[in-house]
Amino acid sequence: MSNNKRWSRSLRWIASLAMSVLALGACSSIQQTAAPALGMKDSIAVVPMVNFTETPAAGGNASAIAASVLRANGWTDVRMAPADEASSAMFDTAQRESGEKKLAWAREQHVKYVLSGAVEEWRYKTGVDGEPVAGVTFELVDAASGRVVWSAAGTRTGWSRSSLSGVATSLIGGLLDPLRPRS
Repeated sequence: MSNNKRWSRSLRWIASLAMSVLALGACSSIQQTAAPALGMKDSIAVVPMVNFTETPAAGGNASAIAASVLRANGWTDVRMAPADEASSAMFDTAQRESGEKKLAWAREQHVKYVLSGAVEEWRYKTGVDGEPVAGVTFELVDAASGRVVWSAAGTRTGWSRSSLSGVATSLIGGLLDPLRPRS
């Protein structure tokens, strides 16, 4: 067998192995609607996310990561809505009154869009390896009309040596990637 054939065969084997490792590196699932055309000067307010997990402060952590990701995606006007100690839920239909308060605040602040969401999973799995897992849902709401213009949901699991914040940042980054300002 010639050296070129061996080299080609080895290269294909290495490429196949690399693709397998990348595919199995972390399991994730993302579902989202088509992203709207967002203007460069549009502002986004990130409201506190609903925490449906047993992990304290998961909603606040996810909101902070989301705001940071939006800024990294090119948004210059990203604001954090004030937290309501009684209820941070805008997303939960059982607590729509709080959501209306957040929209009213956004309108007063002349914010174009409001990013709300929920955290469904934010933990390390039990068992020998204890893999980190995060699951979040987002809605982008037009503040003026109250209409949902974009939504996304996703989950991601990492390896046992991955950090929960790393897995969550990767998931939230993937979910919010379509929300980039256009000039």
